[in-house]
Amino acid sequence: MRAGEHPSISENERAYRRLKSDILALRLKPGDALSEAALCAELDIGRTPVNKALHRLMHEGLVQILPRKGVLVQPLSMDEFTQLIEVRRLTEPACAARAAARIGEADLGRLDTLLDALPAGPLADLDPIIEADRRFHAVIAQASGNRVLAEILDGLHGRSVRFWALSLATGHHLAEVAEEHEAIRRALRRRSPEEAAAAMTAHIDSFARTLASRLG
Repeated sequence: MRAGEHPSISENERAYRRLKSDILALRLKPGDALSEAALCAELDIGRTPVNKALHRLMHEGLVQILPRKGVLVQPLSMDEFTQLIEVRRLTEPACAARAAARIGEADLGRLDTLLDALPAGPLADLDPIIEADRRFHAVIAQASGNRVLAEILDGLHGRSVRFWALSLATGHHLAEVAEEHEAIRRALRRRSPEEAAAAMTAHIDSFARTLASRLG
């Protein structure tokens, strides 16, 4: 069991969390072939929990299960990325604007804690960065007061994570993200919907440019 994994969760859930974490952080790379037998040995659990975890990941679009051929980590598609960016530009700035008009001191405090604890330098392990980013955007979505919008944005974030992890390989992008998050926090603390929407748009556009240069 990897350090930090909770000993009381089921084998099914442990396999799912571990595999998803490895896929999102690109330890399992797009297009990698996965062996159920090797995964069972690595995770020290039986075939059934691993199989269930893989089917769950298939439904989330993170792996392909090919009859008589095996399992592949879902390749990254630039068409999907372009569409994700388009949807994020339509939804996240509006969400940030709603949050700026409604956010309370408790949620602002949560953002402060998250950003103050976020590492500024490059890390070998992306898990804490990915989790902090997820929570940062989740707090903003929840502060918007629209539960349906928050659920939609959570799904968009999940589908964007692998692209974002790839963009971090440029080395300087994490520092840019820290500055962008800080600009969003300032706009929210000033309760300025216009500034919050603009800061969120700039954050999304920076992500799109960085990945385009990475893959170009």
